[in-house]
Amino acid sequence: MNSLKGKVAIVTGGSRGVGKGVALGLGELGATVYITGRTEDGKNLPEFLKDTNIYKTAKEVTKLGGVGIAHKCDHSNDEEVEQLFKRVVGEQGKLDILVNNAWGGGVHVAEEYFFNTPFWKQPVSLWDDNYTVGLRSNYVASRLAADIMAKEKQGLIVNISFYGGRRYYNNVAYGVCKAAVDRLSSDTAHELKKYGVSVFSLYPGQVRTEGMVEYAKYDNTVDIENMETPRFVGRCVGALAEDKDAIKDTGKILLTGEVAEHYGFTDIDGKKPKTLRSQLW
Repeated sequence: MNSLKGKVAIVTGGSRGVGKGVALGLGELGATVYITGRTEDGKNLPEFLKDTNIYKTAKEVTKLGGVGIAHKCDHSNDEEVEQLFKRVVGEQGKLDILVNNAWGGGVHVAEEYFFNTPFWKQPVSLWDDNYTVGLRSNYVASRLAADIMAKEKQGLIVNISFYGGRRYYNNVAYGVCKAAVDRLSSDTAHELKKYGVSVFSLYPGQVRTEGMVEYAKYDNTVDIENMETPRFVGRCVGALAEDKDAIKDTGKILLTGEVAEHYGFTDIDGKKPKTLRSQLW
């Protein structure tokens, strides 16, 4: 369980949800994980999220056997992102793993227009927020990580994406953002391969996030028990980080269920979540 001991990771948007799960998945393998996000306390969040923040995630990472380090960062602010990477290099001397998970579009999900509304009737801010934190932020962080990793001739960058990059999903802005994330992965992988740095887009399945658990209270058609846990996504990233031959597949879109099947691990509840490959086209 200490196979990533000595490895240094940054997980963006790690206060809750998939980002938190990724941080925990790396933590259980012994990694040192910098957890970024804007949430230092949950006083302005809905009741079911009030107990989520970067400091709690960091503590849980440490409890699992890793080293959790919280770092407040707004990924729409380039200066704050640069300070994050300077801190990591200053304290650790290197960076082995970057997981781009932060997403600005989440502030729109609770609005009626997010689903089933023509794009011309949606606010342009939906596009701007998806692009700024979710695409541009990935590029900025990847650029800074690549500068570090290329010198070390090793590293792993994982961009958390989703099926909206391959087919219509939720709305136009969301889908275009995810498709661009996938292209970012493939093109940065092309340039980084000769430096020994792997890049992937990773598609989770249906994930048992705090939001989904809350939503299931009001919709009995939501099958929470058969969803993958957020930490399952983290175990996928951990498996890729452990695999010295992962670079042979660099640039590809990977599905969490298939990653688990390939490397032979399960979710934290012992289940083997099914892939959603049928939703790709």
